Amino acid sequence: MIKIIDGITMLILEIIFWTAFGLTAHTLLIYPLLTLVLAAIVRRKVDKKAITPHVSFIIAAYNEEHVIADKIVNTLSLDYPLDKLEIIVASDGSTDRTDEIVNSFAARGVKLNRVEGRKGKTNALNETVKVATGDIVVFSDATGIYNREAIRELVANFNDPTVGCVTGRVAYSYGKDATSKGFKVYQQFAVRIRRAETYFGSQTSVSGSIHAVRRDLFRPSISEHTSDVIDAVHTVVQGYRVVYENEAVALEESRASAKDEFRCRVRIGIRALTMIHYILSQLLGSRKIGYAFQMISHKMLRWCLWCWLLIALVTNAALVSYSPVFTVLGTAQAIFYGMGILGLVLDKLKVKLPLLSSLAFFLLANAAICVATFKYFTGKRMATWEPVR
Repeated sequence: MIKIIDGITMLILEIIFWTAFGLTAHTLLIYPLLTLVLAAIVRRKVDKKAITPHVSFIIAAYNEEHVIADKIVNTLSLDYPLDKLEIIVASDGSTDRTDEIVNSFAARGVKLNRVEGRKGKTNALNETVKVATGDIVVFSDATGIYNREAIRELVANFNDPTVGCVTGRVAYSYGKDATSKGFKVYQQFAVRIRRAETYFGSQTSVSGSIHAVRRDLFRPSISEHTSDVIDAVHTVVQGYRVVYENEAVALEESRASAKDEFRCRVRIGIRALTMIHYILSQLLGSRKIGYAFQMISHKMLRWCLWCWLLIALVTNAALVSYSPVFTVLGTAQAIFYGMGILGLVLDKLKVKLPLLSSLAFFLLANAAICVATFKYFTGKRMATWEPVR
């Protein structure tokens, strides 16, 4: 290849490449390692104790007629005093038999709070917390099946007066496709980081399928935001910790196809980008600088990871013939993306290879957030969701 890049242009391209490379490394390697080191040094414990406060258990539902009965039966069977457990189904204007099924459990104390207008899960939860009477509010999806001790394990953390929000563990029933296998690897990685964050500070998000908040700390969110992140932010700005409880488990099915996973990731991406300004204003305004660093490192840079990857790929391609370093890095990138694409192709052919499955999921997830970014900047917002069954 004829070298046609002048010295100044080459310098600029190198700066751009190494900046993108550094941001990628920080997101995928440096911050995760930093959390593990800090967790080993700080090791801040939670003063857990068996307590039984009054709990409001809120189940978010939209057209969940196929699963809502099983969910209610599971909730009623949990090891927690029923006289201290208020079960409310927040129906976001369901148009199937969801409400009818919920009402069939009224004699067993289950309440229906129907929210008209179909404004999305976040709005339905906001409106339902208004009628909840518990000191602790547990939030759950209609599909999450809890282990018997889940509520006790969650609320035991609230014996510690510094704890304001607790997230449980989501255990997935994984399929045999590449997307499910790749998602499994991602979840194992995410759980390790969550545990580490609990030891030295607070979680940067919670699980929408299983988390609990002190009732007096709950703050409503706008419909386009997701409570998975905002509940954690609201807790921290009020001076409380967000912790992880490994023994409180919700069993969920992983998404059945790459198409479903991609669509879900696009929705998550749009909602994530919608929250950035609000999150930063809340944290910086309350001088939670350390938590802001966590949020930027763990969440925001990851939401932009596709951009750093693309910039690194393009600038590396332009510089590949100018230095052995860029030749090696360019070759490594080509192999990396080639293996990821091969993983997606093999998944279509029903051929499963563990490493390729993980790379395939990585590419799919970042392609989805790329699409989400373009949709976001063209005005797309997402408050509602459609169950994938």
